[in-house]
Amino acid sequence: MAYFKRDRFSGVAPGVAPRLLADTFGQIAENVDLESGRLVSIKENSDISVTPSTNSDGKLYFDAYGTHIKNLYFYEDQHWLQFFEEHVNVVPGPIPADSTNRLYVTGWLDSPSGNPGVPRVLTEDKILNASGALSMYPKSGGFRLGVPAPEQTPVTTKSSNTLSTTQTPNDVSYVYTFVTALGEEGPPSPASVVIELTDKDSSGSDLTVSVTTPSFPTTGAYANARNFGTGAKKRLYRSNTGSTNTTFQFVAEADYTATAITDDKDAAELGEVLPSGDWIGPPDDNATLYPTGPLSGLIPLAQGVMAGFTGKRLCLSEPFLPHAWPISYRITLEENIVAIANTANGVVALTNGHAYFVTGTDPSAMTAVRTDFAQACVNRSSLVDMGNYILYAGPDGLCAVEGTTGQVVTKGLISVAQWNADFFPTTLKAFYHEGTYVAFYTDTSTSPDTHAGWVYDPRGDDASLTTFTTSGTVYGGHTVSKEGALYINIDDRLRKFKGGTTDKTLKFKSKKFVTSSPVSMSWVSVHANTYPATVKVYADGALISNYTVSKNSVNNFTQVTTAPSGISNATIYEPIMRLPATVGLEWEIEVEGTDINEFCLAQSIDEIRGT
Repeated sequence: MAYFKRDRFSGVAPGVAPRLLADTFGQIAENVDLESGRLVSIKENSDISVTPSTNSDGKLYFDAYGTHIKNLYFYEDQHWLQFFEEHVNVVPGPIPADSTNRLYVTGWLDSPSGNPGVPRVLTEDKILNASGALSMYPKSGGFRLGVPAPEQTPVTTKSSNTLSTTQTPNDVSYVYTFVTALGEEGPPSPASVVIELTDKDSSGSDLTVSVTTPSFPTTGAYANARNFGTGAKKRLYRSNTGSTNTTFQFVAEADYTATAITDDKDAAELGEVLPSGDWIGPPDDNATLYPTGPLSGLIPLAQGVMAGFTGKRLCLSEPFLPHAWPISYRITLEENIVAIANTANGVVALTNGHAYFVTGTDPSAMTAVRTDFAQACVNRSSLVDMGNYILYAGPDGLCAVEGTTGQVVTKGLISVAQWNADFFPTTLKAFYHEGTYVAFYTDTSTSPDTHAGWVYDPRGDDASLTTFTTSGTVYGGHTVSKEGALYINIDDRLRKFKGGTTDKTLKFKSKKFVTSSPVSMSWVSVHANTYPATVKVYADGALISNYTVSKNSVNNFTQVTTAPSGISNATIYEPIMRLPATVGLEWEIEVEGTDINEFCLAQSIDEIRGT
């Protein structure tokens, strides 16, 4: 006799014919958590209060033009930073014991400051307390990232004392650097005119040199863009000839407003060698130098290094010095970079062609390997760092890259045509949540728009794919790793994904069970931990029954019948319902509820009871 029972469940595989699905897979798996193997509904999203940067109606901030918040960042475990731009990357500073709690940001247009898209550094006082034009956090645009090289050449003036008569004069010149109040030192100025200098000695030589150091520029891109207030400095360096080469060594430090610094040191008294000879800032809005735009996609790497990209160039910072981005640390790939992510032992760079793996122990010695995985990243917002590997939307499906290898993980689950038509790869906004890949989309081809999403869970023996419903447009979101929570902006309200107490209604539709010859199935059962539960039965594609079972007491259930007509509602003593007399070859079961253990379809009631 025919008998179909399911007590363990997996997700959907729309690329497989319904009659060829593995037994645990379904045609529909909506609003369901399959981690336990049972059918358990996910929770509704919960509203989160955002203060003080909310409108009077409690929504997230949006401007007079109706621009929505597309990026969020949770700062110091209590403040929500909000950004209108699509691709904003926020990275905490790598400096140990940093009292300013710095953040480094790329992709933020920051229109009130008039510096479109340049990489920026923000300190806590600028984020929370500045009295700027912004009425939400961050309160201020902070500072342009990178310290400029002084444009003017220092001028030297020697004292009236004469050179030593017992020494061979040294040919020396000077350079100076700017140092911000945050302790960030920039590259040096042009070298001064060479002069002759000797050390002090018994012959009476006591030469001193006054070095005029022009002020910080008050015009141009860097004017007023750095924190050159209290604590900012100038550092003076002098060339010194050693046994093998000539280097610039530290002479003295002065307030950045000083117009001259005096040098009265012997060669042996000079300090450290100039460290910032190639410490230029990251790619910025100088279109001549960077025609593909400012640095984008900022991410942290190991050992205090940061990485970003512009066009085909992957850029790396000095370790623990995120203001310094030497040209020699830049790697040019063969294709334009779309997004980057930090994975085990390196960086994965996704392009409009192949994936690249960039690896090395030091930013000065990183190398790029072009993988054989020819799956372009079709949507930067689809990239999610899963730990040792990344997931992103490619043209043929959801792709995974780990090191130099990649694969389309939805191959066998979703066809290429279904992926592009039904899973909206170019419009996804995807996030990490509790070991899963969560993707939201809005289908504008329907009226009204359809708002929904799907979850790819790679943790089980059979990777599962499920869908979920949502009530509005998701504009952006942020995963707070410390909490293991995902927060999303739905219709300008901040909500915690699955953070509520109310269960959504789950829906699961089985594969098509095919009998060897047409049969009549007589009974259907549904066992749940929580009732009511609805069970529908289809024969050869036609709905033949639709029952909702509610539990009134330990041994008392109510059967409410929607289909077929003519069957009265009834009190039953076990959740087993009789089916109308129907002969069919293909049978399907669909259940709805919140916590379902199993369902069964059989020709006799004894088969369901297991007797």
